[in-house]
Amino acid sequence: MKSELIQQIRCHFDTILAHGTVDSGPDPNPMWRASLDAATGMYAPNVLPSPDIPPRVERYIHAPGGVTLYWDQPHLAAAHVLSTRTGTARYADAADAYIRAFLDRAVSSCGLFLWGNHYFYDAERGEMVWFKSHTPPTEIGLHTITAYLHEMRPVAPAWDLFWRIDPALTRRSIEAIAEYHLLNPDTGQFSSHADRQPGQDYLEVGGILVETLAWLFARTRERSLIHRARQIAHYSYDQRDRLTDLMRLASTARTWEKRVSTTEVGLWAGSLLRAADHVHQQQFVRLAADSVATYLRFAWDADTQQYFGRLNVADGTPQRDEVEGSRSKLYQPGTYTDIWNTRFPAHDYALALAEACASLYARTGRPEFLTAVQRWARLIQARTYEGRPRVVYAESFGRAIHFLLRAAEVTGENGYRVQAVDLADIAVGELFTGRMFRGHTGEDRYEAVDGVGYLLLALLELETGHPPDYLGFGF
Repeated sequence: MKSELIQQIRCHFDTILAHGTVDSGPDPNPMWRASLDAATGMYAPNVLPSPDIPPRVERYIHAPGGVTLYWDQPHLAAAHVLSTRTGTARYADAADAYIRAFLDRAVSSCGLFLWGNHYFYDAERGEMVWFKSHTPPTEIGLHTITAYLHEMRPVAPAWDLFWRIDPALTRRSIEAIAEYHLLNPDTGQFSSHADRQPGQDYLEVGGILVETLAWLFARTRERSLIHRARQIAHYSYDQRDRLTDLMRLASTARTWEKRVSTTEVGLWAGSLLRAADHVHQQQFVRLAADSVATYLRFAWDADTQQYFGRLNVADGTPQRDEVEGSRSKLYQPGTYTDIWNTRFPAHDYALALAEACASLYARTGRPEFLTAVQRWARLIQARTYEGRPRVVYAESFGRAIHFLLRAAEVTGENGYRVQAVDLADIAVGELFTGRMFRGHTGEDRYEAVDGVGYLLLALLELETGHPPDYLGFGF
């Protein structure tokens, strides 16, 4: 499988470079289009995702007719890994050219990148556009806005990719993040948006802020960065319920997010563990371990052999029904967490939590994390062959394969690697079109938000037999 796998990944990137760049419109450039016809590899204007497919993301996050570098980061990292693996520089060079073009067009006056889930580059207009709620992005251009809707979730930025191109600009952007996302420097209270307004202190955002500041500290040794990272980490940790110790999804939210704990704690923990690697701070490991262990203790349902998706923080009981709000059913976890769910922003990150459990077992040796690793592997096995939904996204395949490889590494159990190989065979068989990898099993579309980069990184690690340099990207 190995040599064939490399050829398939090369074919995918050859297609991207031949047909997937912004080669038309008022501003031809080397950035990669967010949407392609996976059967032909060509850009198909005005072709939207099928209404019969469950939505991957809300609003215009999929960047119709444009470019979304934020969601393309694992894809860019995979291009670098492929160049290292094959000795062919063209893939890494193309990724670097994409980043340079983005930095030339998408940095606000205050230094924040215009990326995330509210901005994208419109190739037909040749400029960055924004959107809020359901406002059509083509009605509002860059010149009428500021960067206050800057956002980073759920993908932790692969800052190495940008630092190698422009260290000064990267540093300026992270310093602006530290300034504009922090509401209260004394408490570490933060916001999802760069607007300094309360109400969106989601765990995933806090973790990414901590990881980002720790990453920059490792390069500049500026003590204020690590001090601020600790404040932000402790802000989320200190908002946990005093009776159960469960962490709140968002402590200042006005809706259901304030009263529940979800698998998002795994995404938060993963960021803290990477932060610990950057700054050699064991307290980040302790916070991650305690928070994940608490969620695991309350969430396991022995009767169904599954983890609950939402827990009431006040008493640890599961929420079994959807709660208030017209969007709640779509954008919240179900009764049980779903390893195949990649809907954003549903706050359900089962496989990120599984990954955190493997990393925590490697660092602490605590038996509850080994038990969790075993349970997640069994859940993947059961849901791969029984009850797998018709539509499975590339990100889910990639995260599951990567977790299984990690489980094999930290436990010494080769059976997990065998399971990863079997799942990789399924993923490639269902997603590789002969020309490129499609984003999910429901239609022949490639979309950046579908997470093909996650799958390619996992396949490259499977092929090499050891974790490659992911250029700062973390699962």
